Amino acid sequence: MINALRLFALALLALVVPAIAQAPIDIRIALVIGNSAYPSSPLVNPANDALAMGEALRKLGFQVETVLDADNALLKQSVSELIAKLKGRNGMAVLYYAGHGVQINYDNYLIPIDAKIRLESDIASQSINANELLASLTTSSHRLSVMILDACRDNPFKDKASFAGLSPRDAPAGALIAYATEPGNVAQDGDEKSKNGLYTQYLLKELNRPETSINEVFKRVRFAVRRASQGQQIPAYTNGLDSDYNFSDGFEKIKPDLEARAKRFGIEKAHWDRIKTSKNPEDYYDYIDLYPNSGIGELAQAVLERLERSKLTAQVQVGATPQNPADSRFRAGDTYSMRLSTSNQRGSRDFVIKMAEINHDVARYSDVFGVGQIGESTIAGAVINDGISTYDPPYVLVPGGEYQVGKRWTGRSIRTYTNTGKKEWMDYSGRVISREKITIPAGTFECYKVEIDFQLENGVLQKSINWVQPEWGIGLKTQFQFLDNRGVLQSGLRELVARQR
Repeated sequence: MINALRLFALALLALVVPAIAQAPIDIRIALVIGNSAYPSSPLVNPANDALAMGEALRKLGFQVETVLDADNALLKQSVSELIAKLKGRNGMAVLYYAGHGVQINYDNYLIPIDAKIRLESDIASQSINANELLASLTTSSHRLSVMILDACRDNPFKDKASFAGLSPRDAPAGALIAYATEPGNVAQDGDEKSKNGLYTQYLLKELNRPETSINEVFKRVRFAVRRASQGQQIPAYTNGLDSDYNFSDGFEKIKPDLEARAKRFGIEKAHWDRIKTSKNPEDYYDYIDLYPNSGIGELAQAVLERLERSKLTAQVQVGATPQNPADSRFRAGDTYSMRLSTSNQRGSRDFVIKMAEINHDVARYSDVFGVGQIGESTIAGAVINDGISTYDPPYVLVPGGEYQVGKRWTGRSIRTYTNTGKKEWMDYSGRVISREKITIPAGTFECYKVEIDFQLENGVLQKSINWVQPEWGIGLKTQFQFLDNRGVLQSGLRELVARQR
C-alpha cells in the first residue's frame, strides 16, 4: 500500500513542486506564408500579416522563412524544407499561414495563388493538405509544433454543398492548432487601413508578451477577437502540448511555489469578488485577459456566456449542435440513475441523483454518491457544495465555457468542512484531454475526457477523470482516486445507467 501511495503521489507531484526545466531547444524555426495575390479572389492583408508575424517571431529568436504569394511549387518546397530542418532536432516549429483556406470532406487545404480550381474536386490536387502537413511536422521527432491558420476567409471555390470556414481537427500530441475563427465560420480580412486581419492584429499584440505561455496567448486572442468583433468572430484552438510552453524560449514554465500560488489566488479572488455580480460583459473580458488560465477565469467565461450568448453568431458546422454553456446543463426534476463501485467494497450499488431546483446560477441536487449528500454547483458545472464541504470560489470540475481539446485551467478554493467548520485551501488543475466514444450501461456516447488533479492543504492528493457531454449536467462516467481517512488509497468508478427529463 505504501508503494501505491508513492506512485499516486508521484503522478500528481507537478501540482506542488517546481517543474524541472527540460533540455534547451536547439532550434526554433518558423515558416510564415502570406497569400494575397489570387487572380480571381485577391485578399487585402495576408501579405501584411505574414511580414508582421515574421518580424515578431524573429524578435523572439526564431529563424524565420517568410514566403509571400506562393504558387503550388513554392508552397510545397517551403514546407519540405521546414520539415527537413526539423527532423531529428530538439526543436520548436511555428507554421503561420494567411490566405485562402478551404475544407473538403473534413480535410483542410491551403490554397496557392496559381490554383486553377473549377470544381471542388480540383482542390486536393492543387493545394496543400493542412492535416497531412501537421502530421508530417509532428512525426519529425522535434519537441513541439504550432500551426496557426488565419485562413478562414470565405471559400471562393465553393459550390452549394459547401459551407464556409475550415473543418475542426483536434491537435495531435506535441502540437497546437490555432484557427482565426471557429469551424464553419469566416474570419475578417480587415481593410487597407488596418494593415492586418483582425485575428493577426491581436496575435501580434500577444506575442509582445513573450513571457506568457502559449496556451495563454491563444486564450487571450480568442477573447480579444470575440470582444472586438462583438461575437461575430470567435477564434478557436486545440492543444496537444504535454505542458505549458512559451514562445520566447520554449521551455516548460516553472510552476510557482505554494507561497506564490497563495498570493496569486488572493489577488484573483479579490478581483472576482468585486465583479462576480456585475452585469457588464467588459468586466469579465478584463478578468479573462488578466488571468487566462485561472480556474476563476472559467467562472468568468460562464457568466460571459449568459450575458452575451443572445447576440453571438452560432459557431457550428452543418449538422453539428452548438455548445451553449449559458443554457442550463441542469433542469429541475431531472433524474440520473447511477452505478457506483469502489475498491473498498464488493460489487456495485445503484442510486439516483435528482435535480431538486435551479435558482439563477445554482443547481441543487441530491445523493451525489448515493449516501444522502445534498450537492450544489453553478449551472456551468463548478462545484459549490459536494455534501461534505463548501468551496469559495466554486471549483471548476469541467470548463465554464466551451469545451476544447487541450483546454487547461488551474485554481484554488477555500474548502470549509460542513461538520466542523474547519477551513483549508485546495489547489486543482484541469485539462480537457480528448474526445472519446464510450460505452456505459446507459448506452454509447461521444464525450470529452476531462482530467482534474487536486491537492489539499493537509497534503491529501486526489484525482478524477470525467467523461462528459457539454449539454449534460452530470458526468456520464467518472473514475476517481483518493486517500480515505485512514490514509488508504481508494479508487472508484461511477457510470450513468439512465437519465430521465
